[in-house]
Amino acid sequence: MSLQKEFSVSEFDSILTMIENPVRRAIIKRLSQEPSYALQLAKELGLGQQLVTKHLDALEDAHLVSSFVESSPSGPNRKEYVLAKSVSLTVDFAPNLYSTKLISLDPATIGDGLQKIPKSAASMLGRIEKIVNLGGDDRFRSIGKVIAELDAKIQNLEEERSALLYIRNLAMSEVVRLAKEYGKNINARRVLYHILDSHEKNVSEISESVNLREETVRDILRDLERSLKV
Repeated sequence: MSLQKEFSVSEFDSILTMIENPVRRAIIKRLSQEPSYALQLAKELGLGQQLVTKHLDALEDAHLVSSFVESSPSGPNRKEYVLAKSVSLTVDFAPNLYSTKLISLDPATIGDGLQKIPKSAASMLGRIEKIVNLGGDDRFRSIGKVIAELDAKIQNLEEERSALLYIRNLAMSEVVRLAKEYGKNINARRVLYHILDSHEKNVSEISESVNLREETVRDILRDLERSLKV
């Protein structure tokens, strides 16, 4: 089982539509810390409660947050909101690059995939579990150290990813230059780009992706295999 679960295009678009609004992003950021209710969120964000409630309703309709009734020690029961999804969304684009990905970070979705994580990550997970199980007054400090190490590792991975994307972009730029040098028309180039992006030569998938008839795609593939050794 893979550690990552990818979402459909419609799910990606739905989440992207929700988070394009800065107020909703601010609400999501606050709820990422802990559950809260509309009045408290409005005070913390410096916004009107009616506006915050409107955005909370939209987020709940999109299944990004959920709500429950919590009893209040000093007044009537209140509706609290909590994040309902754990996801990572990335969008990369450049003159020779376009990539989008939405993956789940929910342990219930990841499931047995946790058994396949790299040893360094498994070690971090083991340290957290050990701290929690041992207890003690220094748990905050100990967990804080692990979080700092995790953030440093994530930063290193992001820097490496940026470098790899830059190098990939250079490689794709060369592909574009060579394809034009060999006199390939726009349809042939689009098929070539699809193959390099997807690492697949499925005729029906290419046909749907580039909006060409399958017969045309087959002809292009034969030409590319003959002339460019694709």
